[in-house]
Amino acid sequence: MLIGCSRQPQTLNEVKSEYVTIDDSVRVHYKFWNRKPEAKTICFIHGFGCDMNTWEKQFEAFRDDDVQLVFIDLPGYGKSDKPPVEYTFDFFARAIDQVLDANNIKDAVFVGHSLGTPVCRHMLMTTDHSGALVDVDGVYCFYDGSETPEYVEAVNQFGHAFDGPDCREVITGFVSSLAGKDTPQWVTDYAMSVMPETPQYVASSTMQHLVERQWWPDQQLDLPVMVICTQNSGLEPDNKQRMQALYPNLDYTELTTCGHFIHMEQAEMFNVKLKAFF
Repeated sequence: MLIGCSRQPQTLNEVKSEYVTIDDSVRVHYKFWNRKPEAKTICFIHGFGCDMNTWEKQFEAFRDDDVQLVFIDLPGYGKSDKPPVEYTFDFFARAIDQVLDANNIKDAVFVGHSLGTPVCRHMLMTTDHSGALVDVDGVYCFYDGSETPEYVEAVNQFGHAFDGPDCREVITGFVSSLAGKDTPQWVTDYAMSVMPETPQYVASSTMQHLVERQWWPDQQLDLPVMVICTQNSGLEPDNKQRMQALYPNLDYTELTTCGHFIHMEQAEMFNVKLKAFF
């Protein structure tokens, strides 16, 4: 019995849940592993429709290392509250900011997948937190003055695709497009199990704000940045140059056959690169 009581968590699901409150009433769910104030911190932020469980392979890889691990469910997702409010980058950034402040963390490696990338980028640009950014097939909208009317229209159409009563079906179709040539079925099964469950008002507000020009300043982030992306996500031929313009201190990897969930599909490769990065 004593051995059983002292057993360390082997999965992220077994780690104790914790909560902070933002905006007076919105509870944000997170998990903190291996509290060591002197150790490096890695903060993981999931993408649209997902939750912290997308990082299970990273928990397994880093749980025995001398690092602090922070996993956050953004408001509207996972076990965090889902109030009927505007899901802006500011709203998401406040959630991350409050979790870190509650644990006296100012410096971290922020790992963002998909939507999580611009959320982390926005937080680093608007708060006093610092460190480094890891972009896992992050989402970007480019408003630099060269965009065509057709581009603006396409972006707006995507932002409003989740507005109506068919939102669940739209998300299901969206998930199907995220798989690459070699994506394992279990990765798609995970995405299908969580993403279509996103409340319609959360999905709609998130996507509408995602494409708004105000959240996409043409501003460089002058800190170490690692970008790992995949051509399966429809990258433009000049994607590396665009990333270099945003991130002067850039480590760039572009994959060919991998799907959107790089950290799950090619976990071993990703974890090796992440460990080398910090």
